[in-house]
Amino acid sequence: MISRFNSKGSCLINKQIGLALTKRFEGIKHPQCAKSVDIVKIGHNFNPDKYNTEIITFRDKYGKIVQRNIIEKTEGDVVEIKKNYKTLPIGEVEDPSNFMNILEVAGRKISSVIKKNGKYFSKIEEIQTTPNSSSKPLVTISKIESFATPYPQIEIENQSIYQYSKGLKKGYTVKDIARNNDAGLFTFGDLKCSFENMKDISNDKYFLLHLYPAKNFKRIAPHIVENPQHPVTGANIHWYNKKAPKEAKTVSLGYYNGTVNLNNREINSKEQVIRTTAHEKEHMYQRIEMAKQKNESPEEIQKYIDATKNYVKPSDDFEKYSQNYKEIKANEAGELAVQDYFSSLNNLRSEFPYAPSYQFGY
Repeated sequence: MISRFNSKGSCLINKQIGLALTKRFEGIKHPQCAKSVDIVKIGHNFNPDKYNTEIITFRDKYGKIVQRNIIEKTEGDVVEIKKNYKTLPIGEVEDPSNFMNILEVAGRKISSVIKKNGKYFSKIEEIQTTPNSSSKPLVTISKIESFATPYPQIEIENQSIYQYSKGLKKGYTVKDIARNNDAGLFTFGDLKCSFENMKDISNDKYFLLHLYPAKNFKRIAPHIVENPQHPVTGANIHWYNKKAPKEAKTVSLGYYNGTVNLNNREINSKEQVIRTTAHEKEHMYQRIEMAKQKNESPEEIQKYIDATKNYVKPSDDFEKYSQNYKEIKANEAGELAVQDYFSSLNNLRSEFPYAPSYQFGY
């Protein structure tokens, strides 16, 4: 019988440390590198039979945590949390106090999936980094949280990045972003932003993209990226898969035919996503302008019309294709969008100088 409770009604039911993995744990999927396991069970609310938490921690041969399973039981609910821990490669950043000095940065990624009564509830991707320097007790934590809704394709998302140093907290949190996973669209609605000891970046349309890894970035960014000089609204985005033949001299990254089509097989970087999206959206802008009355901007529209008449496929004559006026302007739009995006990224990086590039999804 358990008789020792603390003032909050908690008690230690069971604690086993450094157990060798046995058949007992076959029902729990864990990494192959796991060599030992710790089990701790804690009771709550002065009633450990109904309210308790079981924590199962898997460690590798060096004693590092590689996975943690947490089962929280209350009278009516069971919450299961599975956390996977991954050590990230050593990164490098310039020391803001001495630009001649390069600091190594250690990091780890914690991926969590939470189920409530057996149903998916939320997931969290968190990256924690710290410079390998005893003179700089500092940690940067970036996090993306996604919560389920009654609609399978819709999730509510929170984003945050904070820097902690000697008791000072600096960063921002964005809450209640509605995200359509099918379309990749953001609906901001009652978007809530809070900033702590940093400049307000909420007017920067790109800052919500900077924490995404490439896969998520490809899904969402095309709905936001555009030529800053010729913004267009209502563009439909479609990803397709087409691998270029080995003998092909050119590779199609995308095209516009009333829909912005992007080649998922050939677009492999964030920069390509930005450049190609803005390029194809510029063709959308050109088509809109050509549909207007000629007297609104006769000279520019006539150039579009002439370029359309003289248009050739890149596979037929790439030099003539690249010299087409519509393609020249679309290429310029792509470069402007890339400059706009990376200017935004550099502004955010300057706020978190000790965060390595992978903390921003690279």
